[in-house]
Order: sequence, then C-alpha cells, then structure tokens
Amino acid sequence: MLVGYDANNVMRNSTELGDFCRGLVEKMAQRHVSDYRALLFSTRIKSAYKTYFTSFANVSTFVPQGAGKLMPSMWLRYSLNPWLQFEKVKVFHGLNGELPYRIGRDVKTIVTCYGLENHHKTSLLDSLMWKSRMRYSFRASDVIVAVSDEVKRQLVEAGVNGNKVIVIGTGNPYELTDQMVEQYFELYKKLAE
Repeated sequence: MLVGYDANNVMRNSTELGDFCRGLVEKMAQRHVSDYRALLFSTRIKSAYKTYFTSFANVSTFVPQGAGKLMPSMWLRYSLNPWLQFEKVKVFHGLNGELPYRIGRDVKTIVTCYGLENHHKTSLLDSLMWKSRMRYSFRASDVIVAVSDEVKRQLVEAGVNGNKVIVIGTGNPYELTDQMVEQYFELYKKLAE
C-alpha cells in the first residue's frame, strides 16, 4: 500500500503537531514494513529533520526541484498530480488538513482536522487563503479525520458533511496511541481497495 502525504508538518513543524505527524508516519513504517510505503511531499525540509526517515526503506521524501523551487507552495498545491500518477499512489493524506488541488480521481483522499482555529495568523491574506484551502479540502476529501468528538461537532456545525467525518483520537489533538496508528492503517487499507 502506497500512501502520499502533504508532509509540511512532518518535515518542517517542530511543535506538538509536527511530533504527532512524524510519529504517525514513523510508527506506520515500523509496524508495516512489508505492506506500507510512504511518500512525503514537503515544500522544504527543516535541517533538524533531513535525516529523520533515512533509516526507513519504506519512506521517501520529495521536495520541489527545478522551477518548483521558485514557488514551492505552488508546487505542493498544484503540481503533485503527475508525481502521484507516476508512483501509482492510491491514497493521499493531508496531514495538515489540506489537499493539493486537482488531485487525480483514482486517488482516495483523507484530511486530518485538529480544529477550525486559524493556524496562519501572519496576515489577513494568509488567513483568507488558509480558510479557502481548508474549505476546498473538506469538500474534495473522501474522508475527514477529526481528532476528537468536539472537532467533529465543530466540522458538522460549520456545514461539513458529517457522513464523511470519522473520529480517530483521544481528545488530546496531539496524542498518538498505538490504537490510533492501527485505525489510520485500516482506513488506508479500506480506501486503497
């Protein structure tokens, strides 16, 4: 099973959110060596994480090359579809609650939502763009994973289709348990079939 990830949080975020995302990929790679492969797509890799996954044969990282380096966010949002088709990715997981635009129809999509608060508070434009990307991801995804019942309630109240929201979490948005890793793996398997 091949899973692609929007891995900006995995490769760049040094907060609890980054730890959660790295932990999910790491535990999945350790437990499912023969039946799981991860492709991590990130606009750049923070120096602290350049070698984080090098010991895992089933995890590969990708950053923009060539012209993609000029506008890495555009590369991540608009240019992944050829990569996903070439690699034959069947499941794509937006770990930061976002998906690339125009992702292929044969790729099943998941986004994880940690809450509806605005993570991009640097400017009004950033805030508006973040909200637009989030709304698109909720509409386009096949499954939305809420990290708690409270986040699911917020999503439904915000107009998200409750039938595609599932809860995988403990109530603490950054706690990752073994049970949660297995729930994500079973979700990947179900979507890949």
